Amino acid sequence: MRKSLVLLSATFAMGFVLLGIMEAASQKDTAKTISRSGPLLSGTIRSAGGQALEGITVSARAEGSTITTSVFTDQDGLYIFPPMEKGAYRVWAQTVGLDTARAQVDLDGTAAARQDFVLKSAKDVTRQMTGADWFASLPEDTIADRRIKDVFKTSCTGCHIPSYILQNRFDAKGWGAIIDLMKMVNVNGIYGGVDKAPWPIIQYHRQELAEYLAKVRGPGTSPMKVKLLSRPKGDATLAVITEYAIDLAEAPGEYPVQDGNDWSEGVPSKLNGVGATHDVEIDFAGNIWVVNNHENLIRTYARIDAKTGEVTSYKVLNERGKVRTSHGIRKDANGILWFNLSGASRDTEGPLGSLARVDPITRQLDVYTPPNDMSGVGGAIDVDGKGKIWASTRTGAIRFDPDTGKFLEFKSVHFDTEAGLGTTYGVAADSEGNGYWAEMNLDIVGKSDLVTGKSLEIKMPPRAEKMEIATPEERKLYSMSGSDWNSAIPWTQGPRRLSGDHTGNTVWVANWWGENLAKIDIHTLKVTMYPVPSKNSGPYAVVVDKNHIVWVNMMNNDSVGRFDPVTEKWTEYMLPTHGAETRHIAVNDRQYPPEVVVAYERTSKAARLQFRTREDLATLKEQVQTQRLQAANRQ
Repeated sequence: MRKSLVLLSATFAMGFVLLGIMEAASQKDTAKTISRSGPLLSGTIRSAGGQALEGITVSARAEGSTITTSVFTDQDGLYIFPPMEKGAYRVWAQTVGLDTARAQVDLDGTAAARQDFVLKSAKDVTRQMTGADWFASLPEDTIADRRIKDVFKTSCTGCHIPSYILQNRFDAKGWGAIIDLMKMVNVNGIYGGVDKAPWPIIQYHRQELAEYLAKVRGPGTSPMKVKLLSRPKGDATLAVITEYAIDLAEAPGEYPVQDGNDWSEGVPSKLNGVGATHDVEIDFAGNIWVVNNHENLIRTYARIDAKTGEVTSYKVLNERGKVRTSHGIRKDANGILWFNLSGASRDTEGPLGSLARVDPITRQLDVYTPPNDMSGVGGAIDVDGKGKIWASTRTGAIRFDPDTGKFLEFKSVHFDTEAGLGTTYGVAADSEGNGYWAEMNLDIVGKSDLVTGKSLEIKMPPRAEKMEIATPEERKLYSMSGSDWNSAIPWTQGPRRLSGDHTGNTVWVANWWGENLAKIDIHTLKVTMYPVPSKNSGPYAVVVDKNHIVWVNMMNNDSVGRFDPVTEKWTEYMLPTHGAETRHIAVNDRQYPPEVVVAYERTSKAARLQFRTREDLATLKEQVQTQRLQAANRQ
């Protein structure tokens, strides 16, 4: 094992030690924006016909701030923000299908402010739709339509959200040109060149895909019937969501021109400036940490102050002086943050991928690199119930023991070295110390056996209903071509990212194409699947809190799902940003209700979800009445 030198861009003054002491003292009592005192803002939202509207997203941002707070209306159309700071705010209300309403509101602290809105029908709802809305709306009246819709989903939405693709219209020639480009692009978005063989499934369905997309999203009349799934109801309206803007690693001090806050603008392009905020974690003090997975000059990882929104960037340099990027991050039971540092694999030149740890209080960073006879550390991280750190590798998973400083590697049973079939993506670890890893394009979850030192396999059952409608010719092609990393056979489940219940006996898997949450019993290895609440919402990553509640970020639906394994009930919380493209999720469960965080890769933000009770709202209503009565008495 080699312990590499740490190269940081920041120096720390003596005052920083005091900051660490103060932050350590706050670890037991995470700062809560919901319970603080201050002026209140509330109002009622109705349709043009006077109907109270439930589940409307209402957002507020103070002038000059990088923090946006959002709440949702209840069944009476009422919204109430948590107490806020004095100042001038931009406030807006929106939902899919209705035009956005905007206002300027001054909170002077002398009375509760009121801002009502009336929302009118939108002329073009397609710019506002989430990916789940799009999938629900695409026609599948015939078997042919169903087949090609599945091909579109599994071949064209593995790396990015369908709402970005479908918000524009092209004829068959235009769609064909897009497909001709995409069949030559790899998972990292890099064009392979004219000598690269095209992805066989996309190539085979090229004309059929172009004609289908031109039919539903071409210049003529579309047979598509809009179906909207994305407005929250009931308990799903109890979230308070705080979004923190992150300046661009490629352009420090600047932010995306279009950040997804105004749904009528459509889904932003990554070309308007991507922050590359991939994975996310929340420390015990409530501050948010993100890692950056795109090459840049300033940032490997960053800390977001939950109170001020200040972003502090840190960089780790490789032997050539370039910033090392990162992909995955998790905290251990002591609050220490563990993440990967990019590097070369064994079959290429350059330093290996490494494992890093940072103390969120002292900011001390240590880096560990596996020995030369092992694979480098990959881009997914988890911590098992014994305190050992697990990371993905290209061909399986690797475990690090912080006490001994030693690595232990497990190889996948099935892996095609030449074709790359079976490449690991997500990794997880259970309460007993075993690791699990997702071979997404083979529908396999690998498992370590610490007793024998060998690897096992857990096979996800295929989606039989998708197999049944494939033609014999298609089946032959698929059996010969296999699945690409992010372009799959239509009946693939696609285990993407996973998480262990560290106080229970289960591992949970987000099946990306199968649209379900899979539970693996760590003793029997039995797999049980639970459909996601909104069909085609795109379950991407999973985290399990200490109460065994499972949290899932739904990338295609711009939402976060909460699953209770006891009741087998879902609650789905909608995010205030459309086109967020979330790829990871984390939880701080040292309080109840817990706090949940996600990172927006496409729009360079991080979001914290906090959860109110109906009793909290009743208390806020009383505070609103009290503030207004006091203001009236002063007059």
